[in-house]
Amino acid sequence: MSGVFEFFEKIQKQILDLQNSIHQFQESWDRFQKFWDFFLGIVPWEVLLLLAFSVILLSLFNSVSPSTPKLNLSLAVLGLAFLWGYFWGLFSESVNYWTIVKAALYILLPLHAIGLGTWGYRFYRQRTFTNRRIKPRDWEESLGSISKDYNSLMAAAYSKNDALLENQTEIKNKIADLEKSISGLKGLFP
Repeated sequence: MSGVFEFFEKIQKQILDLQNSIHQFQESWDRFQKFWDFFLGIVPWEVLLLLAFSVILLSLFNSVSPSTPKLNLSLAVLGLAFLWGYFWGLFSESVNYWTIVKAALYILLPLHAIGLGTWGYRFYRQRTFTNRRIKPRDWEESLGSISKDYNSLMAAAYSKNDALLENQTEIKNKIADLEKSISGLKGLFP
């Protein structure tokens, strides 16, 4: 008799384990669905679709021109957005172009905003360094600027030694930078 009770207890335990497993799976599935509902509330599914196809087209463009990935991604997104609008117009009576433009902007705006931010930061640093070169704050800063410009000029001159005539504009720019640093040093004297 105890064997029968043990058998039923094992079955009951296995049923409880199965119920717990099903309950855990349902909780995991609910969390998964909530995550995707939240994510797709922020980023529309059209953007993900456009991004997926753009990555495929980007790999093709990068094999042809690997030195311009930002331009390649822009061309891929714009080309696919144009094709999307064209085919949507072929198969539908009304086309919502705002959806297409919004999906393309979700990808293109961050891409080019980062590039513009980087360019602006480089421009600001170059402008600040040029101003410090002309009007240094103290003696050490002026000497550091002269040393840096001189070393930069010598490195450019020696690296371009065999093609000096082709790279004369770069070397002239380095000489002009060195002259500005020297004039900044002269400006420290009364």
